[in-house]
Amino acid sequence: MVRAVLFDLDGVLMETELQTFHFYQDELKRRYGITLSNDAFRFKAGRKSADFWCDALNDEQRRTVDTTALTRYKREHFGATPSRYISRVQGGPELLAVLRQTGVPLALASQNEPFMINAAVDWLGIRDYFSVILTIADIKRLKPDPEIYLLAADRLNVQPTDCVVIEDSRDGVGAAKNAGMYCIAIRHPYTPFGHLDRADRIVERFTELTPTLIAGTLSR
Repeated sequence: MVRAVLFDLDGVLMETELQTFHFYQDELKRRYGITLSNDAFRFKAGRKSADFWCDALNDEQRRTVDTTALTRYKREHFGATPSRYISRVQGGPELLAVLRQTGVPLALASQNEPFMINAAVDWLGIRDYFSVILTIADIKRLKPDPEIYLLAADRLNVQPTDCVVIEDSRDGVGAAKNAGMYCIAIRHPYTPFGHLDRADRIVERFTELTPTLIAGTLSR
């Protein structure tokens, strides 16, 4: 029986990947005169900004660009004006509402900064669905380390083996499985082949998720 459902945020309940990439394109051109081709989006999709910079920029560009400051600037912009940079995921609030009606507690476990998560959940109107909201401020180790999901289960007072996690990235799926939890992964058009192989179930879009499908994951 499912005792709790745990959600990642970015790529699951909201989309920011393409918006983030275009933001970086614009800022690289404005600040440094660097043109980043659209083909470089493959380096960003489903990955942390730090990994993106390593692959999208050459050695000389990485010596020139203050990637730490640029990443921080992006986060500040996204947190201050979420309506400009965040896209809603179809069916998100509806599924959260149905799950809450069934009495299943929900947790949000994202390794973004608190101010970004607070801005996003308020703009999306989903804060009240979650009994627990965890951010990067709550953990010391990043996904695929299971810390954030184990902490969510502990806060909800449920066993990890009774939890289903909704994720969309290789590290996120890894964190869920390393925590001993079941995991449903959402595969995006830009998801690299094989990145979600550890998931117990893979769906192509959020709207495929239902309470019945989530509950059935435990019996697979």
